[in-house]
Amino acid sequence: MKTTTMSLRATCTPYLYFKGACADALAFYTEHGLGTVRELRRYAGTPAERRYGASWGDKVLHSLFEGRGIRFYAGDGPDSEPMKGCALFLELTDVAAATQLFDALSAGGRVTVAFAKQHWGDHYGNFTDKFGVQWAINCSSTH
Repeated sequence: MKTTTMSLRATCTPYLYFKGACADALAFYTEHGLGTVRELRRYAGTPAERRYGASWGDKVLHSLFEGRGIRFYAGDGPDSEPMKGCALFLELTDVAAATQLFDALSAGGRVTVAFAKQHWGDHYGNFTDKFGVQWAINCSSTH
């Protein structure tokens, strides 16, 4: 079997889709110290607003969120689905800070694995936040 290698230079950045709660989610992530919104565009005045209706005018068409070690895009869409088969994996080096972040981001959501020391030695936990975004937080035992 012959394989082909492309000369592709790319950056893979998550894009989170919400069904109208993007601005609230971004404010929540900012409030808990993940970073800040660097760019935000609304539906107002765009062809998409005419397509989806005036109620979409204040919704987020596109945004960029950045913080130390985290970067993602996000927006609202009437046909968006919650995340499936994917999670944002945050790697921290301080157990107390990781515990605090886990508790803050998982509040109001659904914890799948409680944040605790795991059999492989790291502190780890995962959850779906109140906006439907899946997260995994890991604090390595080697730090």
